[in-house]
Amino acid sequence: MNLYQMIFKRRSIRKFKREQVPEQLLKDILYFGNCVLKLHPDISVKMELYENLDGRLPVKGLWKVEAPYYLAFYSEEKSGYLANAGYILEPVLLYMTGKGLGTCYLGNAKIHEEGPEGYKQVITVAFGYPKTLLYRDPATAKRLPLKELCVFKEEVGEPIKNILKAARLAPSSMNTQPWRFIVYHDRIYIFACRDFLPSSPLVSMRELCIGIMLSHLTIAAEEMWMNIKLEVDEAMAKKSYKSGTYVTTAYIKEFNCG
Repeated sequence: MNLYQMIFKRRSIRKFKREQVPEQLLKDILYFGNCVLKLHPDISVKMELYENLDGRLPVKGLWKVEAPYYLAFYSEEKSGYLANAGYILEPVLLYMTGKGLGTCYLGNAKIHEEGPEGYKQVITVAFGYPKTLLYRDPATAKRLPLKELCVFKEEVGEPIKNILKAARLAPSSMNTQPWRFIVYHDRIYIFACRDFLPSSPLVSMRELCIGIMLSHLTIAAEEMWMNIKLEVDEAMAKKSYKSGTYVTTAYIKEFNCG
């Protein structure tokens, strides 16, 4: 199964077997991660895998999950680095799901080991072979319906609807789904919802989740044989909106093979 199919199958796993993952698969995960396109190509990132089969790895955080392995994502602190992290990481987790591994984003958990110099540890992912069911039925996903996430300004075709269905299933902190869409037949205006109780950790997680959702948009567009370009409309960015913040615009058109 490909990444697009994994969008509909992946679920967060919080119980893992103390079972070793083959060394070659661990190498493949890092290699795949290094091949994923970035949302912001100018931001340097690194990924490190940590084994915890003996349970002694010092992982700290409110939402810590005990796992045999962890993936730590490190990034330069530049504008857009959080959304960039989510955009890169989500395809990696979908790839891992396709390889039979369970995964779980750990919001504020940190591995107390010194990371690469000049990089900030952005987020940690718990992973390993699951004790519970690896895949889900997408119908059981607790997500808002598209009619609550989207304002349709024009009639759209099935490819656009399928892209939005994939975006709808993107994981988010506390299942908040902090995104809304204004939809035309060839473009989608993307907004981030305002936090009711804004705080630095919540805003950071919102930005990372937006990046995850944008990766779903991109993966789905490619599956639908649509060309997608994410570009900030400067005029939109200068406006003030009552219930949200403008993020970017997804311009979508069919691939031209001629």
